[in-house]
Amino acid sequence: MKKIIRLLGLIVILILCSCDNQPNHSKDEKLQNPKQTFTAKPSISNETISIYDINNSVIGTIERYEALVLIGDSIIYTKIPTVSDASISEMDYYRYNFKTKENIKLGTVKNWSYEAKYDTTIIGNSLYMLVTTGEIADIANRTLHLYKVDLINNTMSVVFSEKGGFPYNSMTAVDNRLLMVRVIKGGSELEEYNTETKKRRILQKFDFDDKKNVGEAIRQITSDDNTISLLRLKIESGGKSRLFADVYNHDMKFLRSADVSTVSSNSSDGSQNELSQGVSSFVVSNDYLYYANFSITRFLGKIEDGSLRSVKTVNPEFEMSSEAVKSNRSGLFYQSFSQTNDLYLLNYKDGTFKKTTFYADDKRYFIINISRYNDKLLLTMRYKDPNTGEELVPKLYYINLSDLKFL
Repeated sequence: MKKIIRLLGLIVILILCSCDNQPNHSKDEKLQNPKQTFTAKPSISNETISIYDINNSVIGTIERYEALVLIGDSIIYTKIPTVSDASISEMDYYRYNFKTKENIKLGTVKNWSYEAKYDTTIIGNSLYMLVTTGEIADIANRTLHLYKVDLINNTMSVVFSEKGGFPYNSMTAVDNRLLMVRVIKGGSELEEYNTETKKRRILQKFDFDDKKNVGEAIRQITSDDNTISLLRLKIESGGKSRLFADVYNHDMKFLRSADVSTVSSNSSDGSQNELSQGVSSFVVSNDYLYYANFSITRFLGKIEDGSLRSVKTVNPEFEMSSEAVKSNRSGLFYQSFSQTNDLYLLNYKDGTFKKTTFYADDKRYFIINISRYNDKLLLTMRYKDPNTGEELVPKLYYINLSDLKFL
């Protein structure tokens, strides 16, 4: 049984950081939460939450634990089968179908510890996710698994497992291939898993000296219709850190590289420290770049002539919608935990940047998370009075992107 320290009911990403901020986080690991807006409850429990349409009509209800993944006409979600005071021994996975109102059980992960939902990826009719079992902060007693959810037969299975695997690895889809960044002893690797042939191979390796705290490490990976982008951290002797976006074609032929270290230039926590943080979100499409780390840095900009310029000044609550299938047309952003409920749409083709707002029937609700699948959106909304602590019943909104009137 594992002690899990979490904020219940919030859609959050657990951060893994080492005391010395080394890229592979191989020593002195600890867990911490990035948002402290809601107070943790004394027990771990599921949450019953209703789903609304654009007209504020209830169209469904689910009982869930933690984050949701939208896949068009369905939601993939988790539920604790047995609730205790402060531990989770296993996790059930479900699929909710909007049309049939069915809650379909996909499977159970025993000894569940963590899932990197921010990188859940769909290829064809399969959804892939990285799940850790065992003691997440103990390399010797944890195992990282690549799970596959068959969206036709509604089943889930393990593709492969890695003893001691890093829980916060990242991945992206390129045609029928899954490209995964794996943190290993002495550096990191870029591995390819071919979903048709079932074969795995190492494409690149980056070396990092833990003792000297120098070398290179891949922080994140992303892709669009034509390119693959690696976010590469380089730490030189003396501790100077720099970030690069290395761009390849789909055959991994190197095209260009840009120094994107300016992502942390406005950070109040020291730019060098922020550059070495783990990265939760990294998107590059038509040279537009969004970056979010597990600390406080967010950045939206464009790569031009080998460098990075900002297209909008943003703060730590400026987030991008999660996407199991990346949109190559536009990026949807939102101001989380804000009473203004601002949303932004960036057109990757022509660079137009539009804004709108979205409110629940009670305008006190604010957006804390958005999951996107093409033109379908799932918004999680909550409210807590900052003075009295009063909380409203949380809501999910399932709407079309076209329902939002961007100007």
